[in-house]
Amino acid sequence: MNPAQFNQLITDTKYLTDKQARYLEKLLQGDDPIKHIIDELEQRMVDKPECPHCHSTLINRHGKVDEMQRYRCKNCTKTFMATTGTPFARLRHKELWLDYLRCMLASKVLRDSAAECGINLKTAFRWRHRFLKIPATLKAKKLEGIIEADETLFAYSEKGSRQLSRRPRKRGMKASKPGRSAQDWVPVLTVRDRGQHTFEVVLPHVTIESLTRQLKGKVQKDSVLCSDGYKPYIKFCVKNDLIHKRLDVSAGIRVLDQVFHIQNVNAYHSRLKSWMGRFHGVATKYLENYLGWFRYLDAEENLNENRLFRTEQHLIGT
Repeated sequence: MNPAQFNQLITDTKYLTDKQARYLEKLLQGDDPIKHIIDELEQRMVDKPECPHCHSTLINRHGKVDEMQRYRCKNCTKTFMATTGTPFARLRHKELWLDYLRCMLASKVLRDSAAECGINLKTAFRWRHRFLKIPATLKAKKLEGIIEADETLFAYSEKGSRQLSRRPRKRGMKASKPGRSAQDWVPVLTVRDRGQHTFEVVLPHVTIESLTRQLKGKVQKDSVLCSDGYKPYIKFCVKNDLIHKRLDVSAGIRVLDQVFHIQNVNAYHSRLKSWMGRFHGVATKYLENYLGWFRYLDAEENLNENRLFRTEQHLIGT
């Protein structure tokens, strides 16, 4: 590079965005973000080698693609990389992944995340729901001790859909039917014990059948279930031989024996609804993803983008 070209290069750096300038600074300091990401991903294969197709540990190195190591399974003979089967599979712009995860930890809306990372809005949307696949599956597998159960309602929404199954409603319009109509509301069952272990699920209806199906094997024997007077909870406790503490909230009975109440789960619902407000309504088909997002933020301590990045390296569906 001759002096004129070098001077032109220095002049061009004045027009870099703040993010581009920080990236250039890291490169000059020898801290390549892409190399850092690749090293982190491939370290997982060193610590725990596993084929994402058949879960065999018998794997060999099999060349490289775009600086990433490729592997071949001796058992099923399929080839793969460290990102195969994870939310990072086939995603580009590795240098922006940590920045985007940082936006998710800050619960930023799509437009703010896209602007901060310098990506298209559609890319921000695709990344959000790709990265929420793992948190959406992180639910309590065991509930014990004093357990609180209650449901909350979210408005049914087809936000973002090009074809609606019903006529669109404008803000402020009344529901088509009174009460908890399935056409207007979507119930979310939340079961939470005093150890802050939380199980959530979107249900068409909260019935004895759905409760039995969703909570099978999760509620431990000798536990105490606290709920309101909704009949499915009563039948569920009788069927599973659980002690049931019924809170007649409408009559002003909110606490029994100074211990049994559903205030923890109600406080959780309050935090959830407040957090959801920033998105101005979410599509019902993506509601499970947002529930998992908040559940992850509410349960984890000392969160940072590196910790979330390690969580996202798990295989989807395992």
